[in-house]
Amino acid sequence: MIIDIETTGGSPKNSKITEIAIYKHDGEKVIDEFTSLVNPEIPIPPFIVQLTGINDSMVKTAPKFYEIAKQIIDFTEDCIFVAHNVGFDYGVIRAEFRSLGFDYRREHLCTVRTARYVLPGHD
Repeated sequence: MIIDIETTGGSPKNSKITEIAIYKHDGEKVIDEFTSLVNPEIPIPPFIVQLTGINDSMVKTAPKFYEIAKQIIDFTEDCIFVAHNVGFDYGVIRAEFRSLGFDYRREHLCTVRTARYVLPGHD
């Protein structure tokens, strides 16, 4: 699965998710997807609004993380967690689950590291 999140900040430990997109890929095409805005239950800082385009009014009626957590667990079962800079996305999602008392773990792969391996010498 390929995953991307938007958050309220830059640290996995204190960021809250504002949007999540998960795509299952079979190696050739997307075969399933889960996407949702998420109510972070805290104000979104102006800098983040400028960066992501997601503001408080957009997430006001969106589900809170705990309301979609079970769907995420089920949707990502038996999947490898693939993300660009996986440490951030995986860290934030694990922190969200930890706040619910659940230890979310998936094998994970970082496309940044993979790209550096495949294309050595490139930033």
